[in-house]
Amino acid sequence: MTPFIKKALANTSWLVSEKVISMSANLLVSLALARSLGPEGFGSLSYLIALVALVAPLAALGLNAIITRELVNDPDNRDKIIASATFFRLIGALTGTLVCVLLAVNGWGVSSDVASHGLILLAIANIFYAFNVLEFWFQAQVAARQVVRMRLSVILIFASLKLVAVAMSASLLTIVAIFAAETLVLGIGFVVIYSFYASPIRVSSVDFSYGLGLLKQSYWLILSGIAAVIYLKVDQVMLENMVGTEAVGIYAVAARLSEVWYFFADAVVITLFPALLALKKKQLFDAYQVKLQQISDLLFVCAFIIAIAVSLVAKPAIVILFGQEYLQSAFILQLHIWAGLFIFMRALVSKWLLSEHLLAFSLLSHGLGAVINVIANLMLIPLYGAKGAAIATVFSYFIASYIAFWISPKTRDIARIMSRSLLLPFTLGHRYWPKQTNEIS
Repeated sequence: MTPFIKKALANTSWLVSEKVISMSANLLVSLALARSLGPEGFGSLSYLIALVALVAPLAALGLNAIITRELVNDPDNRDKIIASATFFRLIGALTGTLVCVLLAVNGWGVSSDVASHGLILLAIANIFYAFNVLEFWFQAQVAARQVVRMRLSVILIFASLKLVAVAMSASLLTIVAIFAAETLVLGIGFVVIYSFYASPIRVSSVDFSYGLGLLKQSYWLILSGIAAVIYLKVDQVMLENMVGTEAVGIYAVAARLSEVWYFFADAVVITLFPALLALKKKQLFDAYQVKLQQISDLLFVCAFIIAIAVSLVAKPAIVILFGQEYLQSAFILQLHIWAGLFIFMRALVSKWLLSEHLLAFSLLSHGLGAVINVIANLMLIPLYGAKGAAIATVFSYFIASYIAFWISPKTRDIARIMSRSLLLPFTLGHRYWPKQTNEIS
């Protein structure tokens, strides 16, 4: 095993460990907050976080993968790359903050002073999300350990603060302030560790023309990011405005229990995709197609087993974990969890699109999913409330993460692979079990 591969595996193990720990901590915090605040209070918190999430792509500007590529290809211009990307991301983040502040000040989409003040706090803190761009220098160096240690320290400290706030029956605004402070401290943390391991960010290193060139390259990725966050978060925003805060709380509990499993899809793809790329690089195309199908099948099986298991235990689990007042979340969870079938396979498709240089289809599929989700929510929420939002979510993921790839001949290969995975419960014996022959001895 080469030193680089050892370093890459160690890097991946740090990232995977961080995901497991941070998601466990966040789930524990969500459980405590939901029980403490009740459906209405937890709904208000979830709604405010969803609103800010809708403007978060403005603080990223689709530059993530591009910055990593630039740093790998041109390490001598590190200061210019980092300073320019940070500057433009700060402008984007400030724009998103201004939008949220205007909503809060004018009372658009927020129904109380507490919600307005909470939205302003979260929006201001979101400015510091722009500094997360510094993580991509560490990625280019295959040095996740420094980032993971910093980020886990912040996550665990603030998870503890949130639990203390719950124990002290703190107000909703206090809890929102802790969430905002966490985002702010994470941003500062990136600045500190980058300054220590690389160099301080200097305004004099900002190159406006270079930064504009990066934005031109990321145009489609910005739109794709906006579309993706719309069909991830718009359901909670629409529920708030069409039904009420309590419905958001009921729905948010189910969504978080459903989404907590999505990490496993990323873990599988991170682990297996390098071997897939190696086959392609060696031009072993038949083996490449077989391995692609096997990974897709594995992802489908994992999602299918999780969906069955969660569907069976949803009702008692919700009552035990969150209390009787969240009982309605059980049926929503039983619906929402089936979106995982398409989300798990989509984790592979996203990497496939990158390897096949078909990133434009990421925007096409996300955009289609966003439009379908909004239309489906408009139709189903008035009829079925939070249950309608869950149905809309599953349907939009079905369209965005499966049907969309039948549209173009360039992506139909992956659509066929996904189709064979979806048919696996009916074809498992034929495809994976050896045929039995009756031989007369």
